[in-house]
Amino acid sequence: MYFTFSKPQYLPKTVSNLIAAFILLVVVFDAKAQQTKMKVRIAKIEVYPGYLTSYKHALAEHAKTAVSAEPGVLTLNAVYDKNHPTQVTVFEVYASEEAYQSHLKTAHFLKYKNGTLKMVKSLELVDVAPIALESKSNTHL
Repeated sequence: MYFTFSKPQYLPKTVSNLIAAFILLVVVFDAKAQQTKMKVRIAKIEVYPGYLTSYKHALAEHAKTAVSAEPGVLTLNAVYDKNHPTQVTVFEVYASEEAYQSHLKTAHFLKYKNGTLKMVKSLELVDVAPIALESKSNTHL
């Protein structure tokens, strides 16, 4: 029997299935490997009430810049508790530890960090492990 890869329709079905299974396995394995490389963190921040508006503005500006300018910053989502507006939570996903370390040295991060030091009453950083990271683009928001 003659096999040609330029015309896959002539491959026996079992060979085609094996190739498809192998490709799927590689894609799934790569996705899992990428997920285990990621650095995922939650920042729990308490802001002094008098600085809340300024802090929210600085954080929003920083998040937008970081996600758009840094390929290694995959997600920076910031929210505040409606019942306790001075309690802010940031969900951060970086492509790797190296991407996170690089992020800490950027001009926009340093501007945010130094500009908000007096605004922050407390900061707790919690490293977490992903279970499911699913999202749609927020460009429609």
